[in-house]
Amino acid sequence: MDFVDDLMTGTTMIYGPPGSGKTSLAVRIAARAKGTALWISTSENEEFFRKLLDRLNVAYNKFKFLHFPRAFHEEIARYVLDHLEEHGILVIDSINGIAGPNADIADFFHSTFYQAAQEVPVMAIAETPSRRLQYVVDHVVKVWHRINSMGHVIRYAQLVKSRKRPPSPRYIFDIVQGVGIVYIKPVEKVVAESAERIRDERLGVETFRGAEVGVFSDSESKIVERIQPFLDDENAYLLVFSTFSTSRRLKVPPERVVTVSTFNDFMKFFADVVLGKVKPRYVVATGLVPLENLREGDSLEYLTMLGLISGYTELTIVADVVDLKKIKSNYIYQAMNENVVLGEKGET
Repeated sequence: MDFVDDLMTGTTMIYGPPGSGKTSLAVRIAARAKGTALWISTSENEEFFRKLLDRLNVAYNKFKFLHFPRAFHEEIARYVLDHLEEHGILVIDSINGIAGPNADIADFFHSTFYQAAQEVPVMAIAETPSRRLQYVVDHVVKVWHRINSMGHVIRYAQLVKSRKRPPSPRYIFDIVQGVGIVYIKPVEKVVAESAERIRDERLGVETFRGAEVGVFSDSESKIVERIQPFLDDENAYLLVFSTFSTSRRLKVPPERVVTVSTFNDFMKFFADVVLGKVKPRYVVATGLVPLENLREGDSLEYLTMLGLISGYTELTIVADVVDLKKIKSNYIYQAMNENVVLGEKGET
């Protein structure tokens, strides 16, 4: 995320609801600091923290972890100030636990850590956005998540305030076991007017390398006939996004089928492509139109990631059975670089 380096100076608040990924994001940011990170926890124990580092692919020796029960908030502040200069960054999880039950969090944070933060960056994690604390700190990162119509949890992060730069775009991210945090920055639709145009006779359209092409029909057999030749390639992968798809009639070896039961499944495939563990020539995605039909806009994150994956492929195809009278008003149709619509009267 392009704002992370800016958080290596001054004070930062990262806030978000439970389960949003704010602690994981804070770990990855703290791991970039020079020297060890002093991590003060008022809730989770060391065993939990070690498991989190393992999932995020971060070395434990990068951190000095200390667990202080909330009842010892006075001792926490005293210890931190005595030892802060020995470390490259301080992380407090959470700021509510260290301030004490009757203290004003913003006043406490400013009076206790503002001067120290001139030498060592200080990061505070909170579940609720204290408006006064947001005003006091130098940087504010909002982390949140939503559950879409398929029950998939999608996480977001955004720098909403900084004294050094404008707010950032909204990033989509997730935690992939053994890899760490995988994130994407929303981009505009790929336009490759300068790219060499090629004509693929199997699709019957002129397009360019790395394009996204929609193949839609009210006939499942027509879709299968058109896209099966691509999936016969040993470097082709099938992404199945919902049970309402044409996947059951397509013949693909199990090792080249990615069933997206969670958003994390898709993020893992994305990470494998970017890291070169998987080198797809073609990617075929099916089940996205039913997802969009369940709730308008729910396909946006998936299409954003497919757009990035397409840059590593010769061709990315989105194929679904649709209502031909409505498909042109569908967001997925509009997001494609080219479309092939197979109807009773031929193709358009």
